[in-house]
Amino acid sequence: MKPKIGFVLEQSLGHVAYGMSLKHALAGRTDFDAVWLDVPFEPGEFAKIPLVGRNWTVRGSFRAWRALREACATHHFDALFVNTQTIGLFLGGVMKDIPTLLSLDATPKNYDELSPWYGDRVHPEPVERAKLWAHRSVMRHVSWFTTWSEWARQSLVRDYGVDGDRVTILPPGTTLSNYPPAGSKQFHREGPLRLLFVGGDFKRKGGDLLLDTYRNHLRGVVELHLVTGADVPQEDGIHVYKGLKPHSEELLRLYREADVFVLPTRGDCLAVVLGEAMASELPIITTRVGAHAEAVEDGASGFLLEKDDAAGLRERIERLARDPELLRRMSRRSRQIGEERFDMAKNAHRIADLLVQLARRAPEVVAAPSRVSAAL
Repeated sequence: MKPKIGFVLEQSLGHVAYGMSLKHALAGRTDFDAVWLDVPFEPGEFAKIPLVGRNWTVRGSFRAWRALREACATHHFDALFVNTQTIGLFLGGVMKDIPTLLSLDATPKNYDELSPWYGDRVHPEPVERAKLWAHRSVMRHVSWFTTWSEWARQSLVRDYGVDGDRVTILPPGTTLSNYPPAGSKQFHREGPLRLLFVGGDFKRKGGDLLLDTYRNHLRGVVELHLVTGADVPQEDGIHVYKGLKPHSEELLRLYREADVFVLPTRGDCLAVVLGEAMASELPIITTRVGAHAEAVEDGASGFLLEKDDAAGLRERIERLARDPELLRRMSRRSRQIGEERFDMAKNAHRIADLLVQLARRAPEVVAAPSRVSAAL
């Protein structure tokens, strides 16, 4: 009898695209039955409840617990996949009974490093101790972990006492088949260099820095193509696209037509859009935040900057604008990294294989190595 696996998916920020890619990649699997439980981000019925309405961890964790409770009334789950720990705070009891793989882009301690840019803050010490205790209590019942990065894996081990041998690193990736084949990128087009920025939270993602750099120094040298939810005025050389959905044809077209992907973000764990840029053979200019230094090879597949480095941003863009051979070389390396480590089809099937082993209580899961194999 095929195992039944529940996928409990956070629906916020880049996790929306991640969930869509995961569902698409696993649609053809026939060795298990999947039940998909999306956990919406919007406050909804919690909007007027003090504290809870503004606290995504509490709100999302309650919704995840409620969704699982309802699903368990009609399904017998052999294993669970929970993405991420943000919605898992009330699932410790479930994890005792059902083998669970917990997926993290970052730990709560990782988030604390970036909290001001996510509209949050580090709380007084007693509150932080209580948070740490609560998350550790849940993690004790997790059968296996996947993290998007070594940055997150190290925090699991250091801050939460997780055995590093029970952690597999699998970056988020994207669906490579949605993009043109490797080696097909063309850069001989006449006219300004086309820069693509994709970020809903315009200021956190550094869109304002890119906009100012363009207005002050780069008019006529580049074009900006900004995919964002922010109200940015259209002007000469600036093209704004609002309301585009992940994996939409219009968004894929913008990736195809761009020359460079620019994300001078001030706060990110590991932006899912980096994998999309790699799939599109785009050199990437981004910042040394979260795990971005694990995704972009500085000087090889793109450039890494410090936060708010306007001069550095201008210099890297101008360098690519005047050096087509560097542009092509970085393009090739960016795609190579995407194929090696950010291929969602490959990474999703690795997740599914782990879940099937958990569902069957296979002893080799307990002894499996902590790192991604060299093939990833």
